[in-house]
Amino acid sequence: MFYYELHLHTAESSRCGQSPARDMVRVYAEKGFSGLVVTDHFINGNSYANDPEQWKDKMDVFLRGYEAARQAGEEFGIRVFFGLEYTHLGGNGEDYLVLGLRPEHLYTELKDCDKWSIEYLCKAVHSLGGIVIRAHPYREAGYIRHAGVERPGLEIDAVEVFNSGNRDDEMNLKAMALAGREGKPWTAGSDTHSVNTAACAYVGFEEEPKDYAQLCQWIQAGRAFVVYRPKEQKTDK
Repeated sequence: MFYYELHLHTAESSRCGQSPARDMVRVYAEKGFSGLVVTDHFINGNSYANDPEQWKDKMDVFLRGYEAARQAGEEFGIRVFFGLEYTHLGGNGEDYLVLGLRPEHLYTELKDCDKWSIEYLCKAVHSLGGIVIRAHPYREAGYIRHAGVERPGLEIDAVEVFNSGNRDDEMNLKAMALAGREGKPWTAGSDTHSVNTAACAYVGFEEEPKDYAQLCQWIQAGRAFVVYRPKEQKTDK
């Protein structure tokens, strides 16, 4: 089995990040993972990239965590892919994981995307060959006005049914039910901000994806197995 983390934050880019990217990558390599996706909070979330004024400068700051992780991946021999966690503040405060894109898309096709509707973002991501995953849809948090807004018909590609950052496992069970009603594949993510919560929830494949595009295609096709560690094993959440 080949294991991948799909939901990870770094201290370089996410304000809530607790561990540097290099430490995160090292821990996943030590645990035998094949790869991980860095999904730092985007500028409509808890991000250091909010500090600069110009879009290019914002994106330069946003990518600090990914770039540090990519370099560490080369050092430790683990695949590191680029992603982001997009918070739809214009609606309800729901979070979405965007996978399968390249960093340079942020400077061109996705410029000013923090102001887009979630419907338009999904279309733009798909046009660039990426996928969108609904993250922890029943999370309760201060920035989420109403937990559990479902948005039936939204063109997402999968639902994160296990998120180890959820305080209550009932939230995960509700996410499973949502995926069933919408006919969407499952994913899992540690939503880790620290090495202490690395590899609590993740996906696995029976074969090694040849590249990032194939990993995303297999998620869309429902070929990802979800793995979730019981809550009592976690150390800092």
